[in-house]
Amino acid sequence: MQEQPAAVRRAGAVLGPAVAQARVRLGDPSLLRRVLLVGSGTSHHASRIAAEAFAAAGRQVRAMVPSDAAYAPDLDPGPDLLVVGVSQSGGSTGTLGVLDRARAAGARTVLVTGEPTAVPPPFDAVLDVGCGPEPVGAKTKGFTATVLALLALGRGLDGVDDQVIRAVGGELPELLSDLLVRGSVAAERLTTAGTPGAVHVVTWGVWRPVADEGALKILETSLLPVEVWDVEEFLHGPHRRLSPGSLLVVVGDQDPRGRRADALVRFVRSLGARVLDVRAGGRDVVEPAYAAVALPAAGGPRAEQVLPAVVPLQLLALALTRARGLRPEADPFPDFHRLLGSKTTGATVTRSVQPRGARRAAGT
Repeated sequence: MQEQPAAVRRAGAVLGPAVAQARVRLGDPSLLRRVLLVGSGTSHHASRIAAEAFAAAGRQVRAMVPSDAAYAPDLDPGPDLLVVGVSQSGGSTGTLGVLDRARAAGARTVLVTGEPTAVPPPFDAVLDVGCGPEPVGAKTKGFTATVLALLALGRGLDGVDDQVIRAVGGELPELLSDLLVRGSVAAERLTTAGTPGAVHVVTWGVWRPVADEGALKILETSLLPVEVWDVEEFLHGPHRRLSPGSLLVVVGDQDPRGRRADALVRFVRSLGARVLDVRAGGRDVVEPAYAAVALPAAGGPRAEQVLPAVVPLQLLALALTRARGLRPEADPFPDFHRLLGSKTTGATVTRSVQPRGARRAAGT
C-alpha cells in the first residue's frame, strides 16, 4: 500500500513506450469500433473507472465480469471488437478464458497484468502495469497501477497521449503520499474503540467503482460484513441495519446527492455510530467517532479525480484488520483458487466460458 506513490512514478516512466508497442501489435485502431473490458474483483473495479478512456472516436465500451461477458446475448466477437482482459495476477481463468475464445473468434485481444511472465497462451498484446510484485491477496498498489495502465491504453489507441503520461508522473504521487498520512490518522482514530459490527458504504455516480474497491479491501482483510449502496437507495430499506455499532463510510463529492449524504451522516452520528467521510472538496476532521478525509475539489478527468479516494478506504481496511487481531496478508483459504479452478499459473486455461458466437466462429 505504501508503495503506491512510487508505483505511480514508475508507471509514468514505462507506460508510454509500453502502450505504443501494444498499439502497434493491435493494428489499425480505427477498425476497433467496440471495446470490452473484462476482469474480476479489483480488476473489474479498475476497468469501470477507466472505461471512459476507451470511448474516443465514438467507440462503444463495456466493462463486464467474465461470466457476463461469456454469455451476453448481444456480444458477438469479430474484427471490430477489442477485448481487454484485466488480471493483476495474470492467472484469472475466467478472464483468460474469455480472451482465449474471443481471439479464436477473430477479435483483437490484450491482457493488462502485473505479472506478464505468468501469462499462459499468446494474445495480440500484453501490457505490464509496471507496479512490481504484490504477493498478498488484497491488491492495493496493483489497483492504482492497473487504473493508470488502462487509462494510458485507452487514450493511446489513437496515439499515445503525452498529457496522460505527464499527469501520472505529476501531482498524483504527491497526493497519494499525502493521503497515506492523513488517511492513516483518520483510520486509526476510528478503530481505537474496537471494531464495528458491520460496515456500510454509501456513494453515488462516478464514485461507485472506487467505493466497491474499498469495500472489497475491508472484506478481504478484516473479514467484516460490508455492503455498498447508492446513498438514495440506502435510505429505502438498508438503513434498518444501522445501529450504534455500525461504521458508515461515505465516498463522493459536493453535488446535490452529497447533501443527502450529509443528512445521513448526522443521523448516524446521533445513534452514536462511527463515520468515515471521504469527500472531494471537503475538509479534514478527526474526532473520536467521526473522521473526514478531504480530496481535491472536482475538476479534471473523472478517472484521475476518483482514483485517490481508494487510499483512505485501503487504510481503513488495514486498521480494522489489525484491530481484530488479524494480519492483512493472511489467507484463510490458501488452497481456494486451486480447488475451484479460478486462477492458474500454468499454461492451461479454463474453457468453460466463451462469448456468444465463439463456438461457431471457432468451428467447435
